[in-house]
Amino acid sequence: MAEEHNIVTPFRYENCEGATINLTLDSKIKKCISKTPITLGNEEKESDYEVIDINETSFSLKPKESVIVKAVEYFNIPSNMVGLIFERYSIKLTGLSVSPASYMNPGYQGTLSFIVVNNSSRKIRLIAGVSFCQLALSPLDYPADTPYNKQDARYLGARDVSISKLHLDREIQGFLVSRGVSSVSDETAGELGKHLMKMIDNSADRIVEELKKKFGDPK
Repeated sequence: MAEEHNIVTPFRYENCEGATINLTLDSKIKKCISKTPITLGNEEKESDYEVIDINETSFSLKPKESVIVKAVEYFNIPSNMVGLIFERYSIKLTGLSVSPASYMNPGYQGTLSFIVVNNSSRKIRLIAGVSFCQLALSPLDYPADTPYNKQDARYLGARDVSISKLHLDREIQGFLVSRGVSSVSDETAGELGKHLMKMIDNSADRIVEELKKKFGDPK
């Protein structure tokens, strides 16, 4: 199925493990070189990262160090499926942790990036081409109403190692526009939190009112 529908490219039969497909580590990684603390909602900049080709330069992760990597494979997830990423047991036993909650929405197209962390007490040298995680495909009962390729999909078509684009969330962009600023500062970070929580409260209140109209006020 994965080969027939070009869900995984390149597809290699030897990477199939029963219910999953092993994914291979690309040679390009990104290492953060900035010492500036991260504020959720603020833009991450490419200049904060160094691109390293581990085929050209030997690279070992120090204990507790992390880098962003990507799989060699390009994905084309149908609108009636989701892609779930799991760690490989043999990789986990080395102490190398690969983003354990990675997920591809129906309609996703592109490569996929991951955070890898060295949780061991020794350095771990990264080697391109190693099978480092695995993909499981899960069918849906019906195609997604709004697949990823029909959304404001910021990672659609990705081919390079991706850094976070959290700052493009509609709620965060709405806050920045309302404040007339372009980024989240130390001063506005608290305001952003209050703004987001207020949006959650307003949504909850709206749902309550809709339920009252439909079923009546329980009081």
